[in-house]
Amino acid sequence: MLYELVGIARVNTMSEVRDIVRTAGTMITNSGGVVRNANFLGRQFLPHVMGVHQQLHFAGNHFHMMFDSNPKVQNDIYSLLKSDPRMIRITIVNRGKDLVSLTKKHRPAPSV
Repeated sequence: MLYELVGIARVNTMSEVRDIVRTAGTMITNSGGVVRNANFLGRQFLPHVMGVHQQLHFAGNHFHMMFDSNPKVQNDIYSLLKSDPRMIRITIVNRGKDLVSLTKKHRPAPSV
């Protein structure tokens, strides 16, 4: 299954974001999955003050990752990152079974 992970980490250092992405990527590859890409989207202000792990956050380091894995690994990654005190928010979305099904589903209509 193809999954898309979008996360917001605390604003401290880039090494924390790198470590979070490396941990998730290692879990995926050790279980036989594939990391398609990982992008750092930059430091951005949050749309509203977010309180998590007994702290208030006004800005965060945003990142994006696409990966293939089985549902159990996806659930393990979500549980691990949700409990990580360096993370503010985490979202994982199922994008489809594979890239071929995605291209068929979102193919533009032929022009006449």
